[in-house]
Order: sequence, then C-alpha cells, then structure tokens
Amino acid sequence: MTTDSDAEVPNNRRPLRIGMIVISQYESDPRVRRQAEALVARGDEVTVLALEADGRPREDLVEGVRVIHLPVRKYRGSSAKAYLGLYGSFGARATAWLTRHPRRFDVLQAHSMPEALVFAGLAQRLAGVPLLLDVHDLTSKLFAAKFEGKSAIMSGVRLSERAALRFATEVMTVHEPYADLVRADTKKPVSVVMNCPDERLFAPRPEPRRWDPDGEVVFSYHGLIAPRHGLVNVVKALKGVRETLPGARVQIRGGGDGIEEVGATARALGIEDAVDLPTRLYSMTEIVGELENVHIGLVPSMLDPWTEGVLPTKLLEYSALGVPCVTFRNPVIERYFPDDTVTYVDPATPETLQAAMIALAKDPDRALEQAARAAKVMEGLRWSAQKQIYFDVIDRLAARKNRG
Repeated sequence: MTTDSDAEVPNNRRPLRIGMIVISQYESDPRVRRQAEALVARGDEVTVLALEADGRPREDLVEGVRVIHLPVRKYRGSSAKAYLGLYGSFGARATAWLTRHPRRFDVLQAHSMPEALVFAGLAQRLAGVPLLLDVHDLTSKLFAAKFEGKSAIMSGVRLSERAALRFATEVMTVHEPYADLVRADTKKPVSVVMNCPDERLFAPRPEPRRWDPDGEVVFSYHGLIAPRHGLVNVVKALKGVRETLPGARVQIRGGGDGIEEVGATARALGIEDAVDLPTRLYSMTEIVGELENVHIGLVPSMLDPWTEGVLPTKLLEYSALGVPCVTFRNPVIERYFPDDTVTYVDPATPETLQAAMIALAKDPDRALEQAARAAKVMEGLRWSAQKQIYFDVIDRLAARKNRG
C-alpha cells in the first residue's frame, strides 16, 4: 500500500527497474509485497513473476507493482515429487520469460523457496544483471521436516541449495541465525532484512482491546495452515478452554493443506461453530481488517528442523498491533522475545495450549501488560528501518551493474 508521501527516489538518478521471481501467490506474500511496494513508493519500477492466483488476471497491477501470474498453481502436501514438480514447472516458465527479456532489469531478485530459483536468471547474469537471492526459508530445512529418511532427495536439495547460494551475486535473509547458516555455504555478501511488519498496515492499536472473560474471547491464527503449525492441537485445546470459558472461539485465516483436518477435528469435537475457518485466501490488507476484533494471538507450531529456525511473521504482527500472544519456543524467538513479553508453551501440545489460553483469557490485565512489553520489542523491529537496509542492498547491486 503506497502513498505519495512515501516517494523517496532521488532527483539525480533514474528509477531502477527491479525484477522479482517467487513461487507463491504475490497478493498474500507479505515479505515480497513489502519490498516491492517500498521500491514503487520511492519511484522504482517493479515486475514480479508469481504463481497463478484465483480471480486475478494473467497480468495485474497491484499497488503500483506489475504482477505476472505464470500458469502454475500452488501445491501444499506431503509429496516430495509434487514439490519438485512445482519448482521445476515454475522455474522453467520463469526462465523462459526472463530469457526473452535478458536486459529488462537493473537487479533481479529471486525469493526462496527453493534457492535454485535463482538459476532462472541465467540470461540476466550473462547480460550483466546482478542476481539477489532472498532466502526466506532454507529448502533443506523444509525437506528435512517433511521428508525424513529420503536421503537421496536430501542430498540433491542440499547440493542445489549450496550451488544457488554461490551462483547469486549477493544473498539476503530474514534474521542473523539464518545468515550464519548461509555464510557457511557461500563467500558472497549476506545481508539481513528482517520480516518486520509494515507500520502503515500493522499500526499499534490506539487503545488496548479489552475483553470480558465471561463473554466472547477471540483467539487468532493467520498464515500457513499446515500440520506442523499445530492448529489441530489448537482445536483440541479449545474444546477444554470452552469448558471454563464458554465464549471462547478461534478465528483462522490463511491457506494450506491442513484446513480439512482442522475442520474435521472441530466437527468431531462438536465445536465447529466456535472454529472460524477461511473460505478463501486473504490479501495482506484484508488480513489486517480480520485481526481488528481478535483478543489473543496464537503461534502454536510444533518443533521440527524447519520451525526450530524461524521467527514467525505472525508473532511480529500480533506484537506490533498490541495483541497478547501464546507461542511455541525456539532459539530464534527467544533471541528477540524475553519470557515476560509472550506466553511460551514448550512444547505446544493440546494440554499446554489449553492452560496458556485459559490463563491469558482469564486475566486481561496481565495479558495486556505482556502485550505492551512485546510492543516495546517491536519498537526496535520496524519496517521503516529495515527497508533502508533493503534499499542499500538494491542500490549497491544496481550500481555494480552500471559500473559493469
């Protein structure tokens, strides 16, 4: 979401032309949108190659960003072959498009997963266009979590990952622990631009949203709906929570292959009326509206090789809004959020979630004090500061092309 006051392009340079490729639906990808819209807001031109999106035209203009939806649909599931097929199909189509336009961009940015998507920019590299690889998540972490025991696939994924890191001109990632992992596999420069919420969207609430424990209490989850993120456990916990707090319910927004199991669990427990499931994919601006009436945020992921190294964007968004949060514990979350800023469940099970949800819901004063401390943490994690780091990376790479 851009405004005239955001325009920051200096008068002494022409607007940059930035290309991005990402295997996701652009409209609901917060990191890609933040970056693309920040560039457009300062006067640059951005073109994004993304997945097909229901109801969107093949070529679209979203908040000033040109989005080209390639005819490839998202896959979420447990088939390694299907994931590799998705990556290969999108990569081939992106490569073909980019090969037809080898000199269109000043910088081409590939968003993982997978890291190998950066190879789609071979024609750009040969034409002297710098390639930026933005590592949202490491593919090897995802595959280790989903496809344990498939050593041949894992060897191929790790080899591809290392090759991609070395092929890129520079690498960018989401936090310092990931940067340390990436630096072990490449000598290329590695920058950190964190997934901090855009203050224009996730602005602190003017007043804390209080609730009556004897009335309606709305718990919230938004993001990827997959088994590892523990929403079945949330539904099981909600069953027990409602025995103490009959007005408790949970609102879930997002998409993924776990929706059916979550709904089936709610029906089996007889609480489907208290579990508000999504019927469509929401854009980021719509998500903000959906969060207006929630009281307590949930980040209930189970630990695995992937989740042990993430700093969940939803946790940052709840904290920025001033919403108290129950979250699983991992070393990265602990690095930024002390114990008095969130309610940790370690591990996130139906029993620990139920106890934490009841404790916060029954004591709004304590919950909102916790949220206020989390909001203080977010004062040092603002997108307005992170985007300047991002601009520096883009400008440095563009200058490298011009020198070449």
